[in-house]
Amino acid sequence: MGFQDRSARQEAVVPLPFRRAGVRSVFGCALSGIAVLALITACDSSDDTPIALPPPGPAPNPAVTITIDDLTYSDLPTITPGAVVTVVNHDQVRHSVTSRRPGLFDKQVEAGQTITFKAPVEIGSHPFYCRYHAFMEGWFSIRQRQ
Repeated sequence: MGFQDRSARQEAVVPLPFRRAGVRSVFGCALSGIAVLALITACDSSDDTPIALPPPGPAPNPAVTITIDDLTYSDLPTITPGAVVTVVNHDQVRHSVTSRRPGLFDKQVEAGQTITFKAPVEIGSHPFYCRYHAFMEGWFSIRQRQ
């Protein structure tokens, strides 16, 4: 009987740090599982409540006018792909409307003149500048009609 008691004691003796680590690991896994379950429950999409979408902005314009006054482009509204762009140069010097993306558009407008061209058809933001006055900058914001 003494032999069995000694054997039982040796199996039961586990160093304290290992016992704690085991308890912590099991406890930590249980808490992680509970947290994941709570997250899944909170994100359940079975609720029939409609999702509120932000209100749409103003409809994009099929035509726009850029006015150049005192070495400054006027602000532009959102436009449609291929919108008609009119550029009115009120300054006494030549300007351009040149895309930052080479080859997309590069239009020159003489002092006191007006030109018209088609905006890019690619959706997105298209920055431009004046190649004669590099500090002059603007951009086209192009989106589809809704």
